[in-house]
Amino acid sequence: MTPDDATREKQAREAVQKARRNVPWLFSKKGNRQFFSAHMQMADVDLLVDLARDGDREALDILRRHARQWHLDALSAARPVVEVPISLLQLLLEMFICGPPKTKRGTSPKDNALKYQAIALLVKIVSQEHGYPEYTHPEHRGERDAPLSACRLVGEELGLSERWVEEIWGDHKAAVMSSPPPPRPPN
Repeated sequence: MTPDDATREKQAREAVQKARRNVPWLFSKKGNRQFFSAHMQMADVDLLVDLARDGDREALDILRRHARQWHLDALSAARPVVEVPISLLQLLLEMFICGPPKTKRGTSPKDNALKYQAIALLVKIVSQEHGYPEYTHPEHRGERDAPLSACRLVGEELGLSERWVEEIWGDHKAAVMSSPPPPRPPN
């Protein structure tokens, strides 16, 4: 390894460590849930209905608060009718007939979606700004002396397997590559 390669690797590792240190909530289940919870408060009714149909209790609670407010608004305006979106009425009818939607077992996208986006963004940064290939050739995967790839470097710094980071990168690459680069902090 040449001194330039060692410096480049050190800078790439420091970039990943800095991201993890500066925004630790991006990499935690609690931080992911808080982010999605805050954004769900502003979501439109149709999205909340879709989430509630999938068993999301928080979406159901937000819809319940909206419905209460629409009812109170109608009462205070002395209107005999509460205007409710059709999608919510359909959900209410489904719940009346079939009962509340069942919560799905296992992890929810709210647990890890933001974390996976952050990991994919780190792979992009390590690849584009530090010049590492995204993937290791399959015949070298798992070898300690294999050429370093962006997925392997990010995995090592975050305590994840190279293969898992490659899967995350494969799933989120299109979204990350189409987004504008993050703003650079002032020096």
